[in-house]
Amino acid sequence: MHPFIHLGNISLPTYGLCTMVGTVFALIAVFRLRKKGSPLSEDNLLDALIWSIVLGFVCSKLLYFIVDPPQMPHSWSELWDLISSGLVFYGGLIGGLLGLVIVSRKTEKSLITYSDLMAPCFCLAHAGGRVGCLMAGCCYGMEYHGPCAVVLDGVSRLPTQPMEAVFLVILSFILMGIYLKKPSRGTVTGWYMVLYSVWRFVIEFFRADDRGAVGVLSTSQFISLFIFAFGLFLLIRSRRTVNDFIGE
Repeated sequence: MHPFIHLGNISLPTYGLCTMVGTVFALIAVFRLRKKGSPLSEDNLLDALIWSIVLGFVCSKLLYFIVDPPQMPHSWSELWDLISSGLVFYGGLIGGLLGLVIVSRKTEKSLITYSDLMAPCFCLAHAGGRVGCLMAGCCYGMEYHGPCAVVLDGVSRLPTQPMEAVFLVILSFILMGIYLKKPSRGTVTGWYMVLYSVWRFVIEFFRADDRGAVGVLSTSQFISLFIFAFGLFLLIRSRRTVNDFIGE
């Protein structure tokens, strides 16, 4: 794998670069999608993005430290490595939602209005991050010797990272298609939570990296149960009176 790209004396983490590329595509998509009838202004959206990105990063690091407590860094280089690597997706998702909660209260607009717009595009940033996982050699699959296997540290493995990246791109287009049909509020967010949580719960069985556990389930599988339940709740509510849910 290639965890760093070296430019002279500068070493750039490929995980961060891949995530940045995915984020650029996500930003382009979300601002274009906003023009398809969203009640949110560009300022509303920009405010939401800033809060979500900052809190998403902080919470993804916090959950990583909870799952895999780090050692105290003894140098600036060790501190940089600690900051630039090691993120847990569900921590980022929770942090991003907290950011949307803050902005929705500031702007007095529905939390669901923000999440319905941003969920399809967020998948693209997440897909970029999964490509970064492949380059960094983390989040790897179990030993596997069939088609499309990748070799990590001399072991042939199932390519769980690119598998998830492809799934996320497909999911992004599915959710965009749902959004453009102008469904009831909460439909896009609900489908995102249901479909991704099911995928994540299943793909976790095929991973072999150390990622923490809650009983017989991985940490992500445990969180997926709650994400699925809330997504299902949103889908049920969206078929009734979702406009009365979580404000105007």
